Amino acid sequence: MIKKNIFVSLILLTTILSGCASTAIDTFTQEDNYDSLYLRGVFTWWEADEKYKLVEKSEQVYSTSIELIADGQPYDFKFADAEWTPGLNCGFYRKKDQVIILGKAVSTNCESTDENFRFTPKETGTFEFTIDFSGFGSPDVIVNKL
Repeated sequence: MIKKNIFVSLILLTTILSGCASTAIDTFTQEDNYDSLYLRGVFTWWEADEKYKLVEKSEQVYSTSIELIADGQPYDFKFADAEWTPGLNCGFYRKKDQVIILGKAVSTNCESTDENFRFTPKETGTFEFTIDFSGFGSPDVIVNKL
């Protein structure tokens, strides 16, 4: 009876540890895929459009630019890969970070589902959308006018 309990305990421990190992490996692998992210939003019909694929500006800092019309309406957007992969689906972190103010960095959550950012340009022009994974904690998002 004791041998059976030890055997069952070893099987459970092995199962638990292997599950933790695969999660850690999956997370590590996803960090290498930031160059597979797109700017996705109402302006792309939420599709992964190659025109808005992010490019690496500096180590772990990615951006793309888009021309937006200032018509008083907000543009909802987020950063995500083509498959909306958990860990690569980046929306706002806290409700106060939802509305983007030009030139002000906000925190993002890359495990989001419906947490879209919102940006309303005050004038028509080309805007650069940047996500910065280089710091500690959650990545930062910033929008600047070019």
